[in-house]
Amino acid sequence: MLSVDEITRSTGGTLCQPRDREVKGYSIDTRTINEGDFFIPLPGSRTDGHKFLDEAFAKGASGAIANSRNYLGDDYYNLVVVDDTEKALLQMAKFYRNSFHIPTIGVTGSWGKTTTKELISSILSIEGSVHKSPGNYNTEYGLPLAILEMDEEVEFAVFELGLQYPGDLETLSQALSPTHGLITGAGKVHLGNFSGVDEVASEKLKITKGMERNSKILINGDSSPLHRKSGGIPGFNFIKYGLENESRCKYYASDVKVLGTAGLKFSLNRSMAEGLLNDDIFPLLLETELNSAANVYNVLAAASLALELDVESSSVKQGVRFEPLPQRMQPKSFPKGTIIDDTYNANPAATRNALEYLSTLKADGKKIFVFGDMMELGDEALGLHRNLANSVMDAGVDRVLAVGEFTGALVEELSKQGDKPVSCPVAEWFESKESLVSKLGRVLEGKDNLVLVKGSRGMEMEKVVDFLTSDSSMN
Repeated sequence: MLSVDEITRSTGGTLCQPRDREVKGYSIDTRTINEGDFFIPLPGSRTDGHKFLDEAFAKGASGAIANSRNYLGDDYYNLVVVDDTEKALLQMAKFYRNSFHIPTIGVTGSWGKTTTKELISSILSIEGSVHKSPGNYNTEYGLPLAILEMDEEVEFAVFELGLQYPGDLETLSQALSPTHGLITGAGKVHLGNFSGVDEVASEKLKITKGMERNSKILINGDSSPLHRKSGGIPGFNFIKYGLENESRCKYYASDVKVLGTAGLKFSLNRSMAEGLLNDDIFPLLLETELNSAANVYNVLAAASLALELDVESSSVKQGVRFEPLPQRMQPKSFPKGTIIDDTYNANPAATRNALEYLSTLKADGKKIFVFGDMMELGDEALGLHRNLANSVMDAGVDRVLAVGEFTGALVEELSKQGDKPVSCPVAEWFESKESLVSKLGRVLEGKDNLVLVKGSRGMEMEKVVDFLTSDSSMN
C-alpha cells in the first residue's frame, strides 16, 4: 500500500491536515468502504463522489483526495488536494506499479479477455504467487484500483484492459506499463464509438503505448485486422497464435476435439519456422473443462504466453485444466435439461461462437435460443442482429425467444426463411423478460431440452437462467 506521503508525491497534490494513519486499502464507493481505506471521490453520471466525503471519514477513512480546498472539513485529515481526482487515481497506480519488477501481463481484446486472464493466472500460480485483477476491473477506475491492491511480495501480475472509447487503451497501458501484452481479437464491438473493426484493432494495439520497446505482444494471428495493423507498428515483438494460419503463427492448435459440455482438447504446436523441430515438448496435448471451439483460442493464447515466459510445459498442462467461468458458456443442469449460460455479455462474433457450439450438442428434447440485445453496435445494430439468422439455423435451433430493442430484426429475418427448404425455428419476440419466461415455461417439455441464453450485460439475461433453475414450475 502507498503511504499518505507517497499518495501526495505521486499525484503532485497538497496534503492538508496531516495525521499519522495507515492506508489499509482504497475505495471509490462509501457503500463498501472499510476502516483505514483511502477514499478517492470520482465524478459520476448521477452524482459527484465529493458529496460523500463526510460519510467516508465517519466510517474511518485514512484520508482522501479532493479537487479543491473548499471540501476541507474540520473533522477531515490527510486530505490531498489535486487538480483532477480521476487523473490522480491513475497517477497513484502508475507510481505503485513502478515499484514492482516482475512479469506484468496486460490482456485486452474484443472477446475472451476475462477467461484468458484467468487461464494465464491459473498457469502462473503453479510457478509462483500471482496477483490478478478481480472480476472485470478493466476500466480507468477498475484497473488502477486493481494495481493498487497488489501485494508487495507477488511474483506475477495479470490484468485485463478494457476498451469503450478512443484513447482508453493508451491511458490504461501507460498506467500499467505491461512487460507482456496479449490481444485476443478485434471485432464489431462499441461501434457507436468506433468507425469499424480496423479502428477497434488500432485501438487495441495501443497497448504498446505503455510498454518498453522490443516487448512481446501475443496477438490472434487469425484476426486479419490485428495481423495487418500490427505490421505498421515497428519496435515490438508481435508473436502470433491461431488455428487457421499456421504460416504466420508461431503457436497453433491442431487436432481440436470439442467434447460436448465436458470440455475440449487439442495439440499445441510451435511453427517449424522457429527452427525448433527437436523440441520434445511439442506437440503439447492440452485438455480443459472449458467448452466450445471459441475457448480453443483462449487456452491457446494463455498457454502460448506462458511458454514465452519460459513456464514449464507441465505447469501449462495443469493450469489449463479449468472450469468455465460463471455466465461464460457455463453448463447448468435444470429439471428439464441443460442450460448453456452465456449471459455475461454479447457481440456478433461471440454470439456466432455460442451458436456454433450449440450446433455440436445433441438434445433429445428441444433446442431453444433465448436471446437479448447485443448492445453498443451503433448504426449497424439491426443488421448485425439480422445477420445471425443463418447461424441460428445452422445450430439446429427449434425455437428462438427474443427480447430487446434489436432482436426483433433476427425474428423478422427468420420468419422470412419459413418458405425455404431449410430448417427454420419458430421465432418469437417479447416486450419483456417476464412475458418471455412465461412462454418459455410453457414450451419446455420432457427432461432433455437444451437452452442457450445469451445477451449483453445490460440486458440482464441471467434472470432467465435464474427462472429456469429456481422456478418450481420447472419440476
